[in-house]
Amino acid sequence: MTTLAIPQKMARLPGWIILAVWTAAVLLPLYILVVSCFKTTAEIYDNRLGLPQSWGLDNFVRAWTRADLGHNFINSLIVTGGAVILTIVVSAMAAYPLSRYKLGWNGIMLGLFLSGIMLPIRLASVELFTLMRSLGLLDSLTGLILVYSAIRIPFAVFIFANFMRVLPSELDEAARMDGAGETRILFQIVLPMVKPAVSIVAIFTAIAVWNDFFFPLIFIFDDRYKTVPLAVSVFVGQFRTDWGLVFASLAISMAPILIMYCLLARQIREGVGAGGGMK
Repeated sequence: MTTLAIPQKMARLPGWIILAVWTAAVLLPLYILVVSCFKTTAEIYDNRLGLPQSWGLDNFVRAWTRADLGHNFINSLIVTGGAVILTIVVSAMAAYPLSRYKLGWNGIMLGLFLSGIMLPIRLASVELFTLMRSLGLLDSLTGLILVYSAIRIPFAVFIFANFMRVLPSELDEAARMDGAGETRILFQIVLPMVKPAVSIVAIFTAIAVWNDFFFPLIFIFDDRYKTVPLAVSVFVGQFRTDWGLVFASLAISMAPILIMYCLLARQIREGVGAGGGMK
């Protein structure tokens, strides 16, 4: 028994080594971020991996006040929350007929949605800017919400359609016999049964929107409407950068997404597990 156990352990050794290297590669940047939040710029240059001399909160206080992060946080919460809600509602309404009705053009429509995942939206930035200007949506949080929702809808439709497709059709038929309309069936019966899909769409949309720097940079010019990534960028100067403030502001900006992920982690794991068994 011992002789057989040794070769089995040796066979697993490469996998454990790869896992250890991957874990270190993921945790090292996070460690550097955390310890650098409490250092001055001079400390960061002198001792990048070491612990700070003091664990004071000066960098956090200065980052919050100097960049007006509180106001930018509200802007980011509005944009992220609006984009998440709009993406979930529109995508669920689009995925419902594609997955629950047997129509000849379902495959074509789903293919069109999938093409939206493959095409990089940044290639159309000039045309998108022109459209936003003609609609009067520049310097507007509403404009950002609409842009982000349009970008995330193809992915969300794909996720919802795959989850809704495996639900028994008897649920819809029973609800129709009770007099329920299609809207009620979708939002009161189907959508609650695909909560893992809702969680996946919500967390992926929130991460993409909250961390995005590109679209606020080209669509927002007024400081009143700037989001957190734009606020963080003010600490990076052409000739001098206060890296302590940069790392502190990055840590602050990460907090909402980490909290959201912790709250939805169980549903995401269930969704990934359920998605792996779908055909």
